[in-house]
Amino acid sequence: MKMTGIYVILACLTLGMIVTVDVLSGTSLASSLHSLRVVFDTTTFQESCIMILFAALPIIFTVADKFKQSKSPRK
Repeated sequence: MKMTGIYVILACLTLGMIVTVDVLSGTSLASSLHSLRVVFDTTTFQESCIMILFAALPIIFTVADKFKQSKSPRK
């Protein structure tokens, strides 16, 4: 669970840094957020699948680790 929390915190910090740099360079906040959304509007289905897979990897590893721990025999 710690890994997922760290992943979410880093994702939020990165998103905040991108928006902050855009705002500091003179772009409005709405325009900065719109430019982030446009990136996802112009991707193909295959690219979207790969992006979702990479975004879900930490969650998949966390769930697999928890599942593996519950399957291990107790001593």
